[in-house]
Amino acid sequence: MTQTIGLVLAGGQSSRMGQDKARLLWQNIPLFQHMQNLLYESGIDKVLLSGDQFGSRALVDKIPGRGPLGGVHAAIDTLPDGVNLLVVPVDMPLLPPEACWKLVLSAAELGRAVIFETFSLPLILPVDSQLRSAVNSALSSQDHQDYSLGRLFDRLQGVAVPLPAPMAAHFQNTNTPDEWHRALKAMSGEKLEK
Repeated sequence: MTQTIGLVLAGGQSSRMGQDKARLLWQNIPLFQHMQNLLYESGIDKVLLSGDQFGSRALVDKIPGRGPLGGVHAAIDTLPDGVNLLVVPVDMPLLPPEACWKLVLSAAELGRAVIFETFSLPLILPVDSQLRSAVNSALSSQDHQDYSLGRLFDRLQGVAVPLPAPMAAHFQNTNTPDEWHRALKAMSGEKLEK
């Protein structure tokens, strides 16, 4: 099976959270480390971290101001063709490792970029000349919408696969303090208020 490398996107500004969400504690470890561990639990052997606030242990965007696309660009610049890149956001702590593994298997079978239906992340990108060309083209665009990973996925003619229904509840981003507290409650097994 094709080797898969993980990438945790942790370089955002966290403006809605009011503090660096990558450093919030989740089960007594920083959220970025939790997401790295989650990828290792998914069977990924190597995990990269994107975000200039982490210094030398992380990838820094070579072209700033391009959002998650800048992180993907920095990652594929370090990788050879022929591997798959599994991209996850730093702010999805309830993501089940088995969902990531399902994407890995789908990408191996399809040989294409893969996401789950209705979710733009996590995302698997086959690293090849087509991906490099699409990323470089998007980075040079003046249209900010071209920086979205959803648009990159469309350019690559990726495939959206079904997500098992029980997993969908775990695909929660934690962009705000309220969303963060809801995720903490869900992790502890508390019933969430509607």
